[in-house]
Amino acid sequence: MNKKNTALSRLAVCVLSAVLITLSLPSSAWAVITDADIWSYEERLADVGQKRAEAEAVLADIKRSQARTYDQIEQYDKILELNDEMRRLTEDQIEGLGRQIEGTRQDIEDTRARIARQQQALLDRMRENYMDSKTDYLEVLLSSTSLFDFLKRLDYVEAVLNYDRKLIRAMGDEEERLAEYEALLVATEADQKARLDDLNERIREYEAAEQEKYEYIQTLQSNEQWWTENWAYSKDLEDTLNRELEATILRYEEQKREEAERARQAAELERQKEEAARQYEEYDAYYGQINEHWPLEPGVKYRVSSEQGYRTLFGIQDYHLGIDLACAGGTEVLAFNGGTVVTSARHYSYGNYVVIEHGGGIATLYAHMANRLVDVGDRVEAGEQVGNVGLTGNTTGYHLHFEVRENGKVVNPRNYLVFP
Repeated sequence: MNKKNTALSRLAVCVLSAVLITLSLPSSAWAVITDADIWSYEERLADVGQKRAEAEAVLADIKRSQARTYDQIEQYDKILELNDEMRRLTEDQIEGLGRQIEGTRQDIEDTRARIARQQQALLDRMRENYMDSKTDYLEVLLSSTSLFDFLKRLDYVEAVLNYDRKLIRAMGDEEERLAEYEALLVATEADQKARLDDLNERIREYEAAEQEKYEYIQTLQSNEQWWTENWAYSKDLEDTLNRELEATILRYEEQKREEAERARQAAELERQKEEAARQYEEYDAYYGQINEHWPLEPGVKYRVSSEQGYRTLFGIQDYHLGIDLACAGGTEVLAFNGGTVVTSARHYSYGNYVVIEHGGGIATLYAHMANRLVDVGDRVEAGEQVGNVGLTGNTTGYHLHFEVRENGKVVNPRNYLVFP
């Protein structure tokens, strides 16, 4: 195998991979979203949020005004109900007073009629008794049986006349009392009517005030509807802006991730280019003497007891990672090429084993050794002894288990060995 061509092929693969990676980037990665775009959304959201908050405050004031106004209307209803009751009572009182006045006036008319009749009777008697006072007294005297009877008859006539006079005066007093009572009733009726007029005026005023409150309620309801629509518009706009902002932030974050990925890929491409160039140089220097050394001491007899690949061992099929070189126990194990020891340990299967990194991603492993003569971090030269062939680990006889790894993956050692 031409190792220089392998290095060049890897360099070409790196370049081609970078081109394919660039072409495979999603088209949205080129849609530029800046911080100013997000700030613009945030400013608009702040403005819309302020308007929505203003609408909420106004709606709260409207609700409070409506509550106060309904309370006032309720108070007006109670006052109107009370005034209506007072008006009904006043009207009943006026109606009762009217009946009393009519009755009193009828009593006055009746009293006046009785007075007139009594006065007429008195006048008739006076006319009969006093038209001719002498005759009257003479008749009384002649009709009397004695002086006592005469005096008695004379007293009777005077008593009748006095009774008539007293009766007329009493009737006059009754008429005067009735007239005063009538005047009192008329005055009371006038007061009640004035009170009724005042109640009606107050009722009209409260009804007008209540009507104003109802009209104010309608105005508040209209304002409430307008501000509710304004709030709903601001809320919908705010929700829309939030969704758009969220989508923009997601796109922005995706854009940042894609930019970071492009930067990472560019850095990886650069690293791969540098690694490929370094590998090319290392391969060029390394493969100039790669076959000058053999992992066993010169002149020792050996045979290949197991190749790399699938095999059956103890009745179980497994994959053999390296190649087994059977030889005498104690045979010196030599470094395949110069490098740095990265592992020097004991393993349940490998036994005593050593791993050496040679550069360019190439590493070799030496297992089942009786001992280990190097430690981790030691720098070894090509052909330097690292141990002796032994029986440690999982083995059925003396042999060296030898592996070659490229970038951590095992490869067939025959690609690197030149058998003596």
